[in-house]
Amino acid sequence: MTELLEAALQVFSSKGYRNTRLEEVAEAAGVTKGTIYHYFENKEALLIGVIEHYQTLAFGRVEEVLREVGLSVSARIRLLVRKAFVDADRTRRPMVSLLLRGVAHEVPHAHQRWLREGPVRLWTVIAQLVAEGQKRGEFRLDADGEVGARLLVSGLLVQVMWQQHADDIPELAVDEDRLIDSSVELFLAGLRPVGVVMAEK
Repeated sequence: MTELLEAALQVFSSKGYRNTRLEEVAEAAGVTKGTIYHYFENKEALLIGVIEHYQTLAFGRVEEVLREVGLSVSARIRLLVRKAFVDADRTRRPMVSLLLRGVAHEVPHAHQRWLREGPVRLWTVIAQLVAEGQKRGEFRLDADGEVGARLLVSGLLVQVMWQQHADDIPELAVDEDRLIDSSVELFLAGLRPVGVVMAEK
């Protein structure tokens, strides 16, 4: 099943949802078209399966961080964002590119599902951590954690998507570690009480 979903992601990403035929996915996965129909009713169901698969992987990593209760909130936010955005096998970039381009118009139901279970869920978790940090005195009480979390998540998603075009527009290119780590530090700096230079690592 995993091999099928990975193949579907690659074909959807390279050809676009509308232009993808299930025969092409089957060929890429090394299975028959009938095998796809054994698991998925149609192409949209396969797309939703791909979305759910990669969101489950990403949030599995996020849940690991949330269980690290011995760390400061700042440290958990740093780890959480890295777990959510750093994808060693580079599957996230074509996934984001796919979802933010054609799928919003071609399969709005699938796109809405991705929004609810991906970006919205992630910034909600971060906002909850900010609220915890405010209760602990780690962050300013007047800081709007929800808006900050929305900007952090959406900004990183767009930057990750734009990296797809860095070969053609070199000015878009940025080191992934620098992008993620600096974004989080800017986010945390806006939450710290006045006069606090560095939060606990």
